Amino acid sequence: MTHGDEAAASLADTARPSYRRRQLMGASLAGVGSLVFDLAASGQAQAQQPGVLRVAINLNPSTLDPITGRSGGDHQFLYPLYDTLVQWNPRTLEPQPGLALSWTYKDDNTLVLVLRPSVIFHDGTPCDAEAVKFNLDRARLDPKSNIKVDLSTLESVEASGALTVTIKLKTPDRSLPQIFSDRAGMMASPTAIKAGGGSIDRAPVGAGPWKFIKWEDGSIVGYEAFANHWNKGLPKTDRLEMRVITDTSSGVRSVLAGENDLVVAVPPVQKLSLERSGKIKVFATPSLYLHMIYLDYSRPPFNDVRVRRAFNLAIDRVAYNKATMAGLGEPATTLYPKSYWPHDPSLTGILAYDPDKARALLKQAGTPEISFTGIAYADQAATQRVEVLLEMWRKVGFTAKMRSGAVAAASDAFFFQRQVDVFLAAITPRPDPSMVPGTLFGKTSPYNGGHLEIAGMEAALTASRSGTTQAERKLALSKVQRIAIEEAVFVPLLFDVSVIAMNKRFTGFEPNLLGRPRFEQMAANGK
Repeated sequence: MTHGDEAAASLADTARPSYRRRQLMGASLAGVGSLVFDLAASGQAQAQQPGVLRVAINLNPSTLDPITGRSGGDHQFLYPLYDTLVQWNPRTLEPQPGLALSWTYKDDNTLVLVLRPSVIFHDGTPCDAEAVKFNLDRARLDPKSNIKVDLSTLESVEASGALTVTIKLKTPDRSLPQIFSDRAGMMASPTAIKAGGGSIDRAPVGAGPWKFIKWEDGSIVGYEAFANHWNKGLPKTDRLEMRVITDTSSGVRSVLAGENDLVVAVPPVQKLSLERSGKIKVFATPSLYLHMIYLDYSRPPFNDVRVRRAFNLAIDRVAYNKATMAGLGEPATTLYPKSYWPHDPSLTGILAYDPDKARALLKQAGTPEISFTGIAYADQAATQRVEVLLEMWRKVGFTAKMRSGAVAAASDAFFFQRQVDVFLAAITPRPDPSMVPGTLFGKTSPYNGGHLEIAGMEAALTASRSGTTQAERKLALSKVQRIAIEEAVFVPLLFDVSVIAMNKRFTGFEPNLLGRPRFEQMAANGK
């Protein structure tokens, strides 16, 4: 589960940058060849099971409760179970009716939701206004909730009618409809939550297209179709099996061999060869998924802004993209990609590659040599990313003692146990652009790496949610980004390309801008 600390330090000291990059790329391409052309190594394909959709996924969920989860990867496990108050268009993220048929701002501080009638949870409990109030109050007030920051503008929630919910706000907040298409809008059965003593981590009950069957840690999460789902056309597959295969290359091999039907998080370097194989369909979609590094900027060495800036300036993101993403990602020095409306090109140069300036900043700080501790995910792709970064940092004076772990364990070690200085990970996209900085930089967010208030940030975050026009919100989001970038409280690396491979037995899959796959529209051919 972990890299050897000594091995990581050795890599930092001995790897030559050009050779190491070629070595990593060569290893990745060699792996592609074995995947596509040597299927015999993976064994005989299992018999196809009509009505069962088998998905190979590279992580284990942290929980199946939408408000207590600690991993952005949980969404793939949550969507089958929980319908949201608001849904989104997969191509634009524009909000669409979900469990709420409509939403109206009666004034700047009052939002009214009108709910869909006759919706029930998997246990038969009505999904009415009282249930929505229960869920929203739990999400914003429960001590175990990890999404309080998303609902920080809520003053009160009232069931003002059987199917009407009135939300009073502390400050104007136009981001809420899209926030309600994420975890905060995932409705769970109040009956089940109360029966579980406030917990449904292992016994989830939602109102989604599938209901929960089982969860075997590190192996499988199983679902079956919910016969009384309000949308009678969904799901289009009777059973869903999310099979945990942490080695993504093995997941790809399982789809090529017919053992699984779809694999997520395919390494981009494998895209071209998989397309040439003719055996499966490959989806490659730009996404808002940001590979980044979280910093604990509350303590040495990263409590000095000069050190944090040097840490950023040491990274050649173009070379990093080529070495780890076959050049298919988008190098990132801000929070949003170029094609997304909140992007501000005036900010892109602040943290751009400049190793000479990085060395000068460390010298100014009086610490030309910096040692730090860190953690990363345990999969092969993450290991390669660490190796590339270690060499770049070494050249300007940073050395690291790195270790690795599963997603949930690594997140816990950094955010909650605070055992290391940095966390090489990512932030998964959110439907509204204000949600990502709120999660990363909000003073009460558990995912604020330093757990400190950043000067000027709270007012900027509030403004980013209150604007009534896109232009107003873009201006406010630019200010949020400028504060975070100039203070260098995070390390953006690159925006991911979401690559998903699917065998031709199924149709109906549609990629989305969030890079978070949904499966309810997928059907076996001929069904």
